[in-house]
Amino acid sequence: MPLFLPHHGICCQCVKNLPKFYKVCHRCCLPHSLSTDICYRCRAKQPHWDELIAVSDYINPLKKLVHHFKFYSKIELNIALARLMFLAWYQRREAGALIKPDLVTCVPLHHIRYWSRGFNQAELLAKPIARWLNCDFYPHLLSRKQNLRDQKNLSLTERITNVETLFMCRQDLSHKSVMLIDDIVTTGNTINAISQQLKKCGATSVHVVCLCRTVL
Repeated sequence: MPLFLPHHGICCQCVKNLPKFYKVCHRCCLPHSLSTDICYRCRAKQPHWDELIAVSDYINPLKKLVHHFKFYSKIELNIALARLMFLAWYQRREAGALIKPDLVTCVPLHHIRYWSRGFNQAELLAKPIARWLNCDFYPHLLSRKQNLRDQKNLSLTERITNVETLFMCRQDLSHKSVMLIDDIVTTGNTINAISQQLKKCGATSVHVVCLCRTVL
């Protein structure tokens, strides 16, 4: 079955038949019509991460699987979902645009939310990916300073303010390339704040891989 890429639910086979002006930005993974690989949004304000890879938009059937995985504790889905993410990354690697990361980490949960849910869904996705890549896995590389409001309930402006100075990394990452795993990326404010922290600690590059890419 062909992978579903973030082209409003169009599979990778159908993408080949799209008009040539239709592209997906390698930075933010959103569609655009410029002749370059980078969209006008990322050209105007470059994000702190280097590339974003997503399996699909937030649509069914993946939407339903992610919902059951995340909110109904169907953690046995992690291997199948992680495999989709790994294959999406591998496709980009085969295109010659990516290098193997030095380490894999994940978007952290605050300890209160972790205790309430019982697991970090991003960590469950990241662990098998690190194993398949045969590289170091640091699930606790990052920490949250405080338990702020859930991003999905906030406006765009509130989301940006909500994640400022939220994440902390104390490890030296000099000369390290990092793969950052998340389940769903919406505005990108969370992964942007994390990527900024990782680069402040010396990371040479940050490549984000997620299951779903969506926008407000």
